[in-house]
Amino acid sequence: MEKRDEKFVGTVVLVLNNKKDKVLFGKRINCFAAGTYGIPGGRAHINEKLDVSAKRELKEETNLTSQNLKYIGIVRDVYLEHTFLHFAYLCTDYKGEIKNMEKDKCEGWDWYEFNNLPKNTFPAHRAALDMYLNPKESKREIFHKTKLMYKHDS
Repeated sequence: MEKRDEKFVGTVVLVLNNKKDKVLFGKRINCFAAGTYGIPGGRAHINEKLDVSAKRELKEETNLTSQNLKYIGIVRDVYLEHTFLHFAYLCTDYKGEIKNMEKDKCEGWDWYEFNNLPKNTFPAHRAALDMYLNPKESKREIFHKTKLMYKHDS
C-alpha cells in the first residue's frame, strides 16, 4: 500500500497572548496522542502551501484568524512505523475569539505560562515551543525507540 505524503506532513501554530507571556494549549482527545496537551495544528493537504495550512488549521480548531505568521522551524518526529514532519509557525497577531471548534478532538483551549505548561505535553509540540524560546534552533528531531506511543488515527 502506498503512503501519501500528506499523512506525514503537518503544520503547528504557537499562539501567544497579547503580552507574549502565555501560549495556547488544548488537551487532545479521540485522535493521535490523545490525552496529551498540544498546540493548534494538523496535516497539510497535498499542494497546499504550509503557511496556508497553518492558517487553516488555526481557524478550524480555535476560530482564530491569523493576521501574521512567522516560520519557526521544523520538528521531525520519528517512530518505528513512520516519520512525521511538523512545520512550526508563530502567531502573535490574530482576530477572533477562541472557541473549541473541534470538540470531538480537543477538550478545550487554555493559556499557559511558559514556566507552567501542562505536564503531559505532546513532545513534538513542546519541541516547537522550545525552538521559539531558543531562536538559534530551527530544527528538532525526536526519536522514539518503541512502536507508536499513542493511539494512531488512520
